[in-house]
Amino acid sequence: MRFFKLNTTLHKWLSLFVGLQLLIWLGTGLYFNLMDHSKASGNELRVHSHHEGNITDFTFTPIKDITSEAPQEVKLIWILHQPYYHFVFDKGQHSYQQSHSMLFDAVTGKPFNLSEEQVLTLAKNSYSGEGKLTSPVLSQPPFSDHVRQQNPMWRVVVEDENNTTIYLDSITGQVLRHANDDFRLKDLMMKLHFMDYGNSGGFNHWLIIAFAFATLFLSVTGVTWLIQQYRSGLLKLGWGTNRQKVAVTFSNENTITDISAVGRSTVLEGLASSHVYLPSSCGGGGTCGKCVFLSSTKLPITLSEQEHLSQEQLKEGYRLGCQHRFSEISSIEVNIDLNIENHELVVVATNFITPFIKEVKFKVKSGKRLAFKAGAYMQFEVPAGMNRLRPEEMPENYEKYWESYSHGRFSHDGVTRHYSLVNFDEESDELTFNIRWQTAKDGFRAGIGSSYLGSLEVGETIIAKGPFSDFYATSNKKVPRIFIGAGSGLAPLRAIIFEQLKKRQDEGDLTLIYGARTEDDLLYRDELNSLSEQYKNFSYIPTLSNPSEQWQGHSGYVQQVLLPYLSQKAKFLSTEFYLCGPEAMMSEVEQIITDVGIPSNQIFKDKFSR
Repeated sequence: MRFFKLNTTLHKWLSLFVGLQLLIWLGTGLYFNLMDHSKASGNELRVHSHHEGNITDFTFTPIKDITSEAPQEVKLIWILHQPYYHFVFDKGQHSYQQSHSMLFDAVTGKPFNLSEEQVLTLAKNSYSGEGKLTSPVLSQPPFSDHVRQQNPMWRVVVEDENNTTIYLDSITGQVLRHANDDFRLKDLMMKLHFMDYGNSGGFNHWLIIAFAFATLFLSVTGVTWLIQQYRSGLLKLGWGTNRQKVAVTFSNENTITDISAVGRSTVLEGLASSHVYLPSSCGGGGTCGKCVFLSSTKLPITLSEQEHLSQEQLKEGYRLGCQHRFSEISSIEVNIDLNIENHELVVVATNFITPFIKEVKFKVKSGKRLAFKAGAYMQFEVPAGMNRLRPEEMPENYEKYWESYSHGRFSHDGVTRHYSLVNFDEESDELTFNIRWQTAKDGFRAGIGSSYLGSLEVGETIIAKGPFSDFYATSNKKVPRIFIGAGSGLAPLRAIIFEQLKKRQDEGDLTLIYGARTEDDLLYRDELNSLSEQYKNFSYIPTLSNPSEQWQGHSGYVQQVLLPYLSQKAKFLSTEFYLCGPEAMMSEVEQIITDVGIPSNQIFKDKFSR
């Protein structure tokens, strides 16, 4: 454990060090490709002048008569057309290394030193610009414009727009360098490119050697980390971009929503792609221990989790978001605030499908396709205003059901209302809802949300937030499931059933027991009958509390159908039950189910009154 922590910490710091230098190399390399080489050399305004004289015009003193000290070499040089002997007594391998030399007048044999006036003349002869040259200054090393130079130089500053400086040899007056702002910028880039942060003037220095070793250690620690990740099951090779939907519970707000992300991304990365950010100060490196979430799925425990989480937390299912893939989980709980996006929805279709239930279909106006689990709901923002007490138009065969309801309008404040989606996300790019028009009768107030949404026409818009999920099928494809619903409570059940059969290819038996008042009140009757004929593992059992004489199916409430149905089957102890409908119905059904020994963790209820 200690070795793993040391390895990951070292890898992170080495990555930072090497990564920064790589960025510097990219930047300086780009500069070298784009720079003006003529300007960057500093020689844009430099000219080469010739000072040689006619050797026949002078009588030279023999070299042996000048000094008794033996030089390493002697050269005849010309300075402003005058001959001089340049005696070199000591020098390095390179011209910039320390040396000892003297000038002697080649005619008189006497020692000679350059005057400031002569140096200024030599500098002027090498400069073609219009700037004014200042008085020469004999300067000692070090020099910012020539960091390698170890010998004194004459320095002449030129007052021009590019801040030119001319450097001349302190003995011979030879022009050694023109430096200007372009040259200095190139010199800075060379320093950065060769990591010459100690001003050695070259690239063969200790820092670049240390960098080479740092790169080697970065590779070694990276390979070690990969081996550790592979052994812990976190390293899984895959090239696909399959997306995984996960139900995320936000414990601060007691809200659940579906989040979709690429399956191979970590939980930390997957949540962040939907703007849900777990705390993290190490960037997903597994060293800070802050990206904690609670998983409903049993996940392996990594070394990083053993270090940062207590044994009690690990037993409860707490894990780190950087240590697990999105594909490993189905539902999690996080202790952060929810920031779910608002969507502007536009109505694309609306019609009554039962006497009191209107099917309203929306599309997201931006064109974005929402990802969610079947059974999800959305929160609608109903603005304040005036609503109708009853619909103005409806199919002719439904008008008899509305004869006892009076026309009129009522005012209301702005409210939020929740409605379950009838379809699953990949079924269509539309968002379909069943709006049960709540009537003003028998002491009940007219429904604000239902009358507003039920009155929307094609092309009108409304703001909705979500989708949210707190009611959805488990991931087990083989478990039997019984769905029990009534009225508009069929909406989430229909979505789950269709998703299980058409998308997940569920292998377990699915049974829908659905209750309504009359034949006209049966939602999606033909569609569900067709589905039961298409899939052998799906059974549709409708029951009516007020059937006509022609009705040949079950009569009574769903509770009455369920009880004898359960008594005939011995396998229901492993069955999952999904309930949605009026609260009284769900409470009674739940009691029936638990009385026959079904565990409460196999019973799932949607909050119909939400």
